[in-house]
Amino acid sequence: MMPVALGTQGQPGFDRPFELMSDCHRRIEQFLAVIRRALEAYSSRELDEECSNALRTAQRYFREGAPRHTEDEEVSLFPRLRDLDRDDMRELLDAAERLEREHDEAERIHHSVDARIDRWLRDRQLTPAEVEAMVLDLDALDRLYAEHIAFEDDVLFPAAARALDREHVLRIGEEMAARRGLDASRTGPRGPIESRRFSR
Repeated sequence: MMPVALGTQGQPGFDRPFELMSDCHRRIEQFLAVIRRALEAYSSRELDEECSNALRTAQRYFREGAPRHTEDEEVSLFPRLRDLDRDDMRELLDAAERLEREHDEAERIHHSVDARIDRWLRDRQLTPAEVEAMVLDLDALDRLYAEHIAFEDDVLFPAAARALDREHVLRIGEEMAARRGLDASRTGPRGPIESRRFSR
């Protein structure tokens, strides 16, 4: 499974940053599923090239794309919500602190998964102990992301869209684009960037 290219029909532009953040969540879910399916199919036999390539693609997303998504939230979104300094945002800001801790926990588990995938690709096969450890890590990520993503998609992003003015929203989108080496004004359904991918 390849990352979705920016600028394809139906892909939000950077002027709609919260939709792009939700799109990142779909990629997190999809690439975790890729690793899970590979583990189920190849836990007791050697990797073939097709599965190896799928694992490398998932690994690249979690090494490169997912950290940028975390920065989208922790560097571009959360500070702007904190700057509002509004009583009606207190509960949401408390939640942002929890989300940051969950980002740290997810990163720790991803490092463990990433190291095992490196060994898997090198040796072409996992030991039973490594399979068991990988399953436990993936289960932990599934549990963490289920609540984390649901809260952000259903509560945080809609509340942020209501609370922040258009200038702040556009600035978030510009920062997201710059993080990926893109020009925010040239992306969106009518402005394809053929050589770049959002997962970057």
